Amino acid sequence: MELNHPEILAAFERYLTHERQLAHNSILSYCQDVGDFLSFLEESKISLLQISYEDIMEFVITLYEKGLVARSVARKISSLKAFFSFLVRMEWMPYHPLELMETPRYIKKLPSYLTLEEIEAMIRPQEENFQEIRDSCIIEFLYSCGLRVSELCHLCFHHIHKDEKLLRIIGKGNKERLVPLGNRAMSWLERYLPYRAALLVGKKKRDEVFLSRLGRPLSRVSVWSIVKERASRAGITTTISPHTLRHSFATHLVIQGADLRGVQELLGHADISTTEIYTHVSSTYLQQTHATYHPLEQGEKDPETKS
Repeated sequence: MELNHPEILAAFERYLTHERQLAHNSILSYCQDVGDFLSFLEESKISLLQISYEDIMEFVITLYEKGLVARSVARKISSLKAFFSFLVRMEWMPYHPLELMETPRYIKKLPSYLTLEEIEAMIRPQEENFQEIRDSCIIEFLYSCGLRVSELCHLCFHHIHKDEKLLRIIGKGNKERLVPLGNRAMSWLERYLPYRAALLVGKKKRDEVFLSRLGRPLSRVSVWSIVKERASRAGITTTISPHTLRHSFATHLVIQGADLRGVQELLGHADISTTEIYTHVSSTYLQQTHATYHPLEQGEKDPETKS
């Protein structure tokens, strides 16, 4: 029997008010966080009674995709831990799915974007096999096409127009946009396809481009793990996600002088104000470049070339 979400949320609010005696604003925050999570379950058609750790990680990934910083994500996970403790206490759930999950450490600032050298290091495969080439292709597509992780997971062959070198992407709200398929991305795709074909011998044919070793479509959690593993292998110590590659794609375009409206269309942003954050990143980059390379900023009195 499925639990009634509004009734559970109301019971949780009463528990926070009368038993834990939390402040009004704290109760509002807890209930807002749990309400967002319950809405996610409803949209994803996931049963609360059959919730898995992977389901919760899917929710966490959507939070990072929305641009939440680690501190905000940590707060929401803390709220969910309290919520599941309450459900177990009331014997409405037989287990606590987050009991062993560590809360993300608070950090003041997430890395804004990766350098080209870091991205190249992430793309570079160590071996010539299905998983290595697939993962390299995934990193290339996330960066060179600026895809959201959900867009990459749902990318199918009928979305790829090789002759026109375009991808037809189904983004948020089922909105379509066209994204150029560059030569590098095309090259990695062609390198990946023979391994994919060999994997599917004797298995069910799939239209999704990126598959697991079992021949099934990749989940967002799997892509998240691939990005983290490749970043670690490349020696990148800062916290990154698939969204970091999309952010790097847009940042590099703006730094190179791309028109903001064009970047907006490539990213699939409904509002130009969402894209305008990259102008601030570009300004910071220009200031850093000026401070690093301008002779007067380096203490040179005469900018003339020395013989």
